[in-house]
Amino acid sequence: MNKKLVAVILMLTMLMGALAGCGDKGDGKPSASGDGAAEENISIALCVTGTLGDKALADTTWAGLQRIEEEYDNVTCKVFEAPEGATDWEPNLVAASTGGYDLVIVTASSMGAILKDVAGRFPDVTYVSIDSPIDLPNVASCTFCCNEASFLLGCIAGLWTTRTEIPGVNGEKIVGWISGMQAPINDDYYIGFCAGVEYTCPDATVLQSWTGTYSDPLMAKEMTKALISQGADIISPVLSSAAVGAHEACREQGVYSFALDTNQDAVYPGTVITTALKDGSVVTYNYAKEFIEGTFSTDFRLLNLSMGAMDITDMVEIEVALGDEFPADIKETVMELRQQIIDGELEVPYNPVVRGEAAAK
Repeated sequence: MNKKLVAVILMLTMLMGALAGCGDKGDGKPSASGDGAAEENISIALCVTGTLGDKALADTTWAGLQRIEEEYDNVTCKVFEAPEGATDWEPNLVAASTGGYDLVIVTASSMGAILKDVAGRFPDVTYVSIDSPIDLPNVASCTFCCNEASFLLGCIAGLWTTRTEIPGVNGEKIVGWISGMQAPINDDYYIGFCAGVEYTCPDATVLQSWTGTYSDPLMAKEMTKALISQGADIISPVLSSAAVGAHEACREQGVYSFALDTNQDAVYPGTVITTALKDGSVVTYNYAKEFIEGTFSTDFRLLNLSMGAMDITDMVEIEVALGDEFPADIKETVMELRQQIIDGELEVPYNPVVRGEAAAK
């Protein structure tokens, strides 16, 4: 064969091989690269305060990382669950920090102080703190404006508890709020909820209770029953996976509840009035994507109602369950208040700690 022809064939073969190796692995997925220059394996850890299956922040944040794994080659993600609650938090954070993960995302809320300590001990690891601002160079922080969505729940509760024509409403104007542990983000929920109740029913009473854990639905159920026995006809649980116990108690006692994070209106039809939606998948997906593509920054981010990070459901399930007894005027009023918040016409009280405006406790 002609030597020049052989040389041309070899050159074309090399060129085709080089082109085949660029851009993807042959399955349509881009290859992950932290600096946008060369392929590298990237591993991402997610540490949650409870367990998967909570229909709350653990599930939604993990969904965002599952989407990342589907879209990128050479990216692996792992979730560190905490079935024992607070007992698991620090060991999980340390394991993620020493396990070779490039990015560690934490649903910090109640474990903000622990994350701050661990992140300070591992300055070469990059972290994302959700719902607990941390002022360290290796930590990116973001906070959901839980007060805004919780305010709308409180507005509904304040109106709902006065309407004795609704089955299960006793007319005592008492509502309940229950959570796991006192933490800045939970205080933000509570501040917004109480402000909403006061806005629509100034003479209503809000009963508050703490279980001390997010992973014990039986305890949540018994403590919810205690609130109901004191006259509460609506319960707002901020309990992660333990919230199932609160909803079951409300269903058994014939009173009402609010759900959080993922739409659970149809899970407890006739019991859940509405769900305060909180889309954690957007947060984890965006942070992971930015880290992979080299555009990651540690600037503080605020995730509010106006940008669609939080919202409430349309109450269709409870409307169907109650039929003619559904108070359509309450829905109309609350949707008007929702729009006022989005338009900046209505400001909702909040806990300054969750927005980095005060030193973290």
